[in-house]
Amino acid sequence: MVPVGVIMGEQNTNRQRIVEVLSDARMPMDVENVRLKTGLKNWESTKSILLELVLQGTILGEKTTRGWIFWVDGSAMLNRRSLQ
Repeated sequence: MVPVGVIMGEQNTNRQRIVEVLSDARMPMDVENVRLKTGLKNWESTKSILLELVLQGTILGEKTTRGWIFWVDGSAMLNRRSLQ
């Protein structure tokens, strides 16, 4: 059995990687792009972490007709809206 501390440490590392990837992004990203950029293997786990970060207020997210998109600050969202 894997100690809980090891699992929690991995989750924190994954969260940090996700926030870093979104911080560097010029536009909002969907779950699949975040998963690929962070090197995470499981799509559902990536989405779960992203939604937890939204609930904590660490990142922002929006449900669209094509799925969820995520970003860190208003600048990425402003870029998205200017392209529409």
